Amino acid sequence: MSRLTAKDLINDSLELVSLPDLIHRINLKVEDPDSSAVEIGQLIGEDPALTTRLLKVVNSPMFGFPSRIDTISMAITILGMRQLRDLVLATAVVGQFHTLTDEVVDMETFWCHSVCTGVAAKVIGQHLKDNNSERFFVAGLLHDIGKLVMYVTHPDASKQVIELADDKDLDKSSVEKSIFGFSHAEVGGELLSHWQLPESLIEPARYHHHPIRATRFATETAAVHIADTIANNIQSPISLDDDNPIEAITWPILGLESSLLEQIHEEVYEILDDSLKVLYYSQVA
Repeated sequence: MSRLTAKDLINDSLELVSLPDLIHRINLKVEDPDSSAVEIGQLIGEDPALTTRLLKVVNSPMFGFPSRIDTISMAITILGMRQLRDLVLATAVVGQFHTLTDEVVDMETFWCHSVCTGVAAKVIGQHLKDNNSERFFVAGLLHDIGKLVMYVTHPDASKQVIELADDKDLDKSSVEKSIFGFSHAEVGGELLSHWQLPESLIEPARYHHHPIRATRFATETAAVHIADTIANNIQSPISLDDDNPIEAITWPILGLESSLLEQIHEEVYEILDDSLKVLYYSQVA
C-alpha cells in the first residue's frame, strides 16, 4: 500500500473518526476556566441517552459510591468536572464506535479488551492513591483506538497484519509498521490529538507498548502498559490480542511493587463483569 503517515491517515478519515459535536463542546467548556459546573451539566443534559449511560457508569460497582447518584449535577459535585468529562468521553466513544462490523476482527473481543484495560488502569490508579483515577480508566479504554481507524480505513491491510502476525507468531505492532509504515499506537495518538484531548490521554495511547518513551505522563502510560498486559491475560473473549510481557521499568515508574500484580488481577475480576455490562453490553443490546 502507498506510504502514509499516521497523521495523514487521520486527516484523510475525518468523516469516519469524528466524535459528536456535543462532546467537543463539553470538552471546550471543561477546559475553559470561566465555565461552571451548571453549564457543563446543561450541556450533557442536551443528550438524554448520554445522560442515562453516564449515570449508569457512575452508579456501577467500578466506583462503589455509598449512595446513588441521580443527577449529572450531583455527579459533577462528587467527581469534579474533569473527571466527569473523562467519563463522558468514554461513554461517547463506545457509543460512537460500537456499531462497527466484524469484517476485520470480532468487535466484542475488541471492546471487552478495551474495557478490561480501562478497568485495570483505574485499579492501578487507585493503588497510586490518585484522586482522578477516571483518567487512568479512559486512557486504558482508548489505548487501542488507533486499531479501529486502521480497521475502518484499510480493512484488507488490517486483515493481512492480523493473519501474518498470527501465522508467524509476530508482534502485531511490528507487522503494522512493515505494512502500513506506522503502528496503531501512533494512529491512536494522532486521533486523540485531533480530538484535542489532554496529553494525559494522548501519551498512553501513543506509547503504551513502549512506556519508557513517555515524557510528560509516564505514570499514566506505565499504568496502561501494565493494564494492557492484564487484559491480555484474562479469559476469552478478551485475551485475543498481542501478548507482550510487562516491561520491568514500569513498576519503578509507578512506584509500585511488581508483587501487587496478582492483587490487581483479583480486583479487576471483581468489577469487570459489571463494568462490561454498563459500558459495552448495555449499548449493543
